[in-house]
Amino acid sequence: MKRQRKRRTTAARRPIAPLDRATNPMIPWLHGLAAMGDERWEEAIVALRHFLELVSKPKDRQQAYQNLGACYLALERYDEALAALDEAEHYARHDPELLHSRGVVYACAARLPEAIATFEELARRWPQEARRRETRETIRQLQRAQRGEIPAGSYLVGHLQEQVGHNMDMGDFHLVECKARRMIAADPNRPEGHFALGFACLEQGHYQEALDAFLAAWSHDPDYAPTLYNIGQSYLQMGQPEQAIPWLERARRREPRNLATLHQLGVACERLSRRDEAVAWWRRALKIDPDYHLVQQRLHEVSQGPAPVEPPLSPEGQRLRTLTPTVKARMKRPEVYRNGGITLTYDGEVGFVLEDTENPFNASIHAGSPFRVAHIQDADLLDLIGMVKLLLRLVNVENTRDVAVLAYYAHRPIFGYRERFPQAEGTETEHGGRFVVTEVPRFFKLRIDSDLSAPYGDPMQGTLIYLNQHPEPGVLVSTLGLLAQ
Repeated sequence: MKRQRKRRTTAARRPIAPLDRATNPMIPWLHGLAAMGDERWEEAIVALRHFLELVSKPKDRQQAYQNLGACYLALERYDEALAALDEAEHYARHDPELLHSRGVVYACAARLPEAIATFEELARRWPQEARRRETRETIRQLQRAQRGEIPAGSYLVGHLQEQVGHNMDMGDFHLVECKARRMIAADPNRPEGHFALGFACLEQGHYQEALDAFLAAWSHDPDYAPTLYNIGQSYLQMGQPEQAIPWLERARRREPRNLATLHQLGVACERLSRRDEAVAWWRRALKIDPDYHLVQQRLHEVSQGPAPVEPPLSPEGQRLRTLTPTVKARMKRPEVYRNGGITLTYDGEVGFVLEDTENPFNASIHAGSPFRVAHIQDADLLDLIGMVKLLLRLVNVENTRDVAVLAYYAHRPIFGYRERFPQAEGTETEHGGRFVVTEVPRFFKLRIDSDLSAPYGDPMQGTLIYLNQHPEPGVLVSTLGLLAQ
């Protein structure tokens, strides 16, 4: 059944008054959510406590206390988490979500009898919800820990492992490192914590620590091909290609068609001046994937192949290229912002065109003007990024078509993320694009083609672009609510 949307008339629109940051509860609420999205838990707690001072509606207070419980749980302040859930239950005594949250706190704290009893109550009172959450399997795992068959910290390891993948996608390797160390402390004999620690250290350039962590992971699971590959990768980063080769060969024997392993074997051989072997590894990779661009480039560099040819643009990319001059021609007062190969051409009455000469696949066009233009303070930029991260976790896939983010982090490369949700399932994810920003203006681009709703504020659809132009605080160009034509 198609959804029907109520549309406001032009006459109903009124200028939006600026928010009073001292008394409007929306300010601490959004700041708390954004801080949670960026895992700045202490800041979130302060903001949510402030929110509670400003609101009296039971639903508002329940949500705030529930979020406080999540913050305290993340900080392993278990008694405070339980106290926050006690407060939330004053306003919603028959909420399975609250009961499940209580069970999670008990389980992470290794208070096994209480955790088992809580999850059993959930299964008894809300069997459908329990089936959805696989609560019976959780109970069996906790009972095994209670009998001493597995460590008491096993649940906490799994709880953190679910979060680590998202942190890796976001490029938050400092958070991965922190959680990996907690996983190792909870159960040092599980390989997952050691592997996550190695990955985080490798991405942060701490190669010896990465190697030590991957070797520890290998000692607990010697057949896991990614561990073998990353041990080889660590040796390569440390300038020891001879030590890298046997580990990469072990990884190849377990995954013979892994292109990254074949490429790195070639790199290791080339660094040892064994060029014929390097070429052989790279050609073996091309037999598996003739379009493997990285290996094509390697072979061209050693005069063993032609220069790689970029794959053709997709039909969507071709349409973007065709529309670019048309949209630009409509602009009467275009403003142009450049950052290396990235160029943004913007006219508030028409739309914008984002082009990247170094990467033709990175392009955007929007002609759904006019835009609302507002200013955002530098102090709020971190909250904007945190809210993006929270949206990527909590976006309602039943009501979402396309989510794309190009996020700016100070002192680090930009991180690109794109998720598609046709037919209510996340079927395509891209999160490997990184654009190193060395000059101003810096770009923060967020595109959300979806219908999102929050406890405070109207449903949103459209496109956000943040331009941080020094020394100006920045310009927020938004179609989250189009102006009347």
